[in-house]
Amino acid sequence: MQVKEDSNGDPADRKIKKQVIKVAEAHIRNKLQKGKKSISKDGIIVFSDKDIKCLIDPARIVTGEIDEDSVTDAIVPLYYFRNQTLYLTEHIILLNKNGRFLTAKVLGAEMKVLAIKNREIIIETSKIASDSPYFGCEICKEVVKYNFVGGDTVRIK
Repeated sequence: MQVKEDSNGDPADRKIKKQVIKVAEAHIRNKLQKGKKSISKDGIIVFSDKDIKCLIDPARIVTGEIDEDSVTDAIVPLYYFRNQTLYLTEHIILLNKNGRFLTAKVLGAEMKVLAIKNREIIIETSKIASDSPYFGCEICKEVVKYNFVGGDTVRIK
């Protein structure tokens, strides 16, 4: 499997991304049991099943320490399309436990994970509903922070 090279080229980060991609692929296979896997020229992993496609973009995987231990965890965004229209975005929070990445939570939300710093998950989201005609406008976006506590995400005020 080829993983798209990040700008920092950190070998440890590439190894983590390969591991979390395998977990994300298993998650997709549970949903799209007959999905055929392919990899685009730019490294995006695509699972196709009839009119549904699910994409993993390795460049959008975010790593950092999420829980209380001192090992690197990850968040993998998944993009589901039906007939070329994005209908679902999921973010899989994967915690590193004894060298294995385990799914801690799956968030189904329209957001972009920007970073994980100081055990805070920093995201960009919209202040308005996704069915609003102004959804996605620059002034409608906000950056918020979350902690992962007791198996759930908790917004930091």
